[in-house]
Amino acid sequence: MRWKLVFKITIVLCCSHQLQAKSQDVHFQSKMPANWLTTTPVTTESLELKLMRLILAQSSELTPHFHQVNFTKASELTRTQADSCMASILKNPKRQAEFIFSRPLSAIEGLKLYLPKDSKLHTKLQSKLKLWGGQVRLRELLLTEPDFVVGLDLERSYGADLDLLLKEKVIRRSLYFKQSGAQIAQLWPMLQQHRVSAVLEYPFMLATTDATLLQGYGVAEAEPLQLAYFACNKSETGQAIIDKLNQSIAALAGTQAYLDLHLEAVPAERRQEFIQNYNKLMLGKIN
Repeated sequence: MRWKLVFKITIVLCCSHQLQAKSQDVHFQSKMPANWLTTTPVTTESLELKLMRLILAQSSELTPHFHQVNFTKASELTRTQADSCMASILKNPKRQAEFIFSRPLSAIEGLKLYLPKDSKLHTKLQSKLKLWGGQVRLRELLLTEPDFVVGLDLERSYGADLDLLLKEKVIRRSLYFKQSGAQIAQLWPMLQQHRVSAVLEYPFMLATTDATLLQGYGVAEAEPLQLAYFACNKSETGQAIIDKLNQSIAALAGTQAYLDLHLEAVPAERRQEFIQNYNKLMLGKIN
């Protein structure tokens, strides 16, 4: 009888050890350094990073590793390595064919066209807004204003509709692409020096700049609310990682703390509309 008890205890300890050892490594090909998750967050940390901290704290079955690479390299590694993923990625048809996507991890206000407040182009632009219903029609602007140059990041997606627009040959002369992978941080000096007229950027990214020196305009071709996702390798391992991330997002997305992080970057007068869209797109609620 005693040997049976010892045998059962051994089995339990063995199985328990195997369960504990089942943590899944996930390699995030990202803009963050290897020690990012263990360092104290800076006060200007972006929404995407704040949300990732919450999600990964919830994902106890995942062991994250971070590799600081540009988007081109990140895409290549995620395509070829079973345990590789990227975070805060926008969906487009090409990417959906290459990667497995999670449920949305964030919903952010759509892109705006930002000009320096001292730009001489405001008067001309504001006169056009009266004809355009209050939003910039980017294609029409670039076709009718030959000296207007927009600074863009070569490695980013700006949403399916804008990505198609930005590939049109007739407006390429009005676009300046910089391969930065670091959002506005690399384009900001060019904007200050008036080497470009404007940049396309998300409002929440302006935490890394002096937003008081900029004036933003809504863009007709941009989505009013943009969703971002985790994207992982198309494999059984990638799907297993996505499943675990989805469980964490599902547990967090409906909490007040998760919503409050989103609202930090939304002006008070737009919060009610944002919450309605958030509930619909992130939680599947129809108000």
